[in-house]
Amino acid sequence: MEFEPFVFRHEGVLLGMRAAPDDDVERRALLDAVNAYTLRPLEPAEFAVFSLDLCHNQVDRHFSRFPDEELEKVDRMVPGRPLMERHDLRGSLPRGTFFRSRLHRDEARVSVRPDVYVLRTDDNRDFILNIEGGVYRETSIGFSFRTPECSVCGRDLRACDHVPGRSYGDKTCHFILRDVIEVIEGSVVASGSQGTRFVPRENRGLPARDALEFARDRYHTPVELISRRPWAAE
Repeated sequence: MEFEPFVFRHEGVLLGMRAAPDDDVERRALLDAVNAYTLRPLEPAEFAVFSLDLCHNQVDRHFSRFPDEELEKVDRMVPGRPLMERHDLRGSLPRGTFFRSRLHRDEARVSVRPDVYVLRTDDNRDFILNIEGGVYRETSIGFSFRTPECSVCGRDLRACDHVPGRSYGDKTCHFILRDVIEVIEGSVVASGSQGTRFVPRENRGLPARDALEFARDRYHTPVELISRRPWAAE
């Protein structure tokens, strides 16, 4: 049976605003990186730049984790994707564009740290002010992936009986996000990963545990095969 990819959200945090570089070489590099995504060259006064810790390799409060190799893929996919508010892909347009990204390593923690530019327009004035003032601080990344790998047995979570968050001996089950397909967007949110969804595209909006039950039912549903002899009458 072929399954649709899962759509998921993973928490992060806004790190801060990046001031315009004093060094001419760094300033030129910044402008070149931003203007690679614009239709006309922008000047530094026309946009603000923010850095985000968008996702990481630690187990989060929803018992999910990126392995390092998937973070490398996410890091390559982020530039060019939009910055949204509250994952609202239907009711609003992007606030900014991710234009470069890097992997940040702090001992065992590895995170994807992209930069995003936001135009200094009248519509964005309050949005930028709320980030600068520390009101908007948390972020979440929306992406799709194929395989939720169980940390206890190593199997596809749809094919085992372990439940994320429950303890099995000395292990607490979580799922490892394997085979990232696409980074959809990054968002500024009220609470990182709030309303997390672990869902097939065909059944969006289920809470994680309900979505897992749905996926397991699909996984274990027998497939009826009908064969026909080559000489059978039409």
